[in-house]
Amino acid sequence: MIRFYIQQAIYHLRENPVVSWISVLGTALSICMIMVIVITLRVRTADCEPEVNRSRSLYVPNMSYRAKGDLSGSSANSSMSVQTGRECFKALTTAEAVTLASNPGKVRVSLPAGAKLSADMVQTDEDFWQVFRFRFLDGKPFTTADVSSGLPRAVIAASVARRLFGRTDVSGQHVELNHVDFQVCGVVADVSMLATDAYAQVWIPYTAGNAEANSWGYNLMGPMRAVILARSRADFPAIREECERLRQKYNDAQEGVEVFYRGQPDTQFTHLYRTWSQEPDVQGVVLRYVVVMLILLIVPAINLSSMTLSRMRRRMAEIGVRKAFGATANELMRQVFLENLLLTCLAGLLGLALSYAATFVLNGFLFGNSTNAYLAGETSLTAGALLSPWIFLAAFLFCLLMNLLSAGIPAWRASRMNIVEAINGKR
Repeated sequence: MIRFYIQQAIYHLRENPVVSWISVLGTALSICMIMVIVITLRVRTADCEPEVNRSRSLYVPNMSYRAKGDLSGSSANSSMSVQTGRECFKALTTAEAVTLASNPGKVRVSLPAGAKLSADMVQTDEDFWQVFRFRFLDGKPFTTADVSSGLPRAVIAASVARRLFGRTDVSGQHVELNHVDFQVCGVVADVSMLATDAYAQVWIPYTAGNAEANSWGYNLMGPMRAVILARSRADFPAIREECERLRQKYNDAQEGVEVFYRGQPDTQFTHLYRTWSQEPDVQGVVLRYVVVMLILLIVPAINLSSMTLSRMRRRMAEIGVRKAFGATANELMRQVFLENLLLTCLAGLLGLALSYAATFVLNGFLFGNSTNAYLAGETSLTAGALLSPWIFLAAFLFCLLMNLLSAGIPAWRASRMNIVEAINGKR
């Protein structure tokens, strides 16, 4: 019986190809647009390698300082110094791990009398490799001892290793970073620029670079940002409370100035939409996404439902004939359901394929910004970032529901009509 229903669906698809394919393409485009929005948001917020702990991480990319007791709103805003990071965040006891890292900066990477290139470099600490999970192709990360001793160690990306050495198994080799000798201790798979907090092409201990010496504003400000890894999201309030206590303790030791966090540490979603001193309206952002998605679903669904309703009305006579030959109301409804399920499945698969194609084709448009333009990496997408089965399923079920309502209601009415009236197409 199911095979018969599938054959019927294919027959009706061929019988009215224009109307049927418009219906399929309309549903597919609705799902495509929804999925593109979800993918662009997902790559920034979901747990994806190497930022596999986004859901239980807190972020402090910038902070401010002002004169003690100054409530006029006047302040200086910047990223933090190593000293501030150590006192206010590395001293946390409620967190699983805390890393300090600089923003990516340009560095000249070269071999003595050999190849050279420009790369994006981050100065960080040993906890960086615990907060983020990199895929090491060779070697290992620099250690606590390396950071404490300020040893010139470097982890490099696979693309850098290939361009310099022609291979990735280069642990123990030496490279020059701005003409300073460093030993390669590990090689990791390339990181997408979409992993904004983990991205770089070269990573070194900040004690082996210039991060500690590069400070200003009473040694409060500097090049560093903090990422705090909680044991679970339930620890966020306790971590924020301890951050505030550490801030007050740090400020007590300052003469005439004080630092403040401007509502930080932030969750990943807030971190994504924060612009310096302005804390984003998270509920407003979520509401805008929901409204846009509903518009993208409802407007096409109404048009498609009208087309489906018109098609079903033309099939009243067919339903009446089937009823005259003994088909029950349940059998007629089951036929309508399976036919629409087949069409919606076809539209769903097409929409999913279109969303992936659109995301790759429009990669630069969707993910390009002024920061990415400065960096040398790529906005590559991982499978984990692309796959969002629950959102796809929700969009698919919504389209299926609209199609079933538009086709099912006339079919339900016809299944309960007098046979003669159904055959004559009366409603």
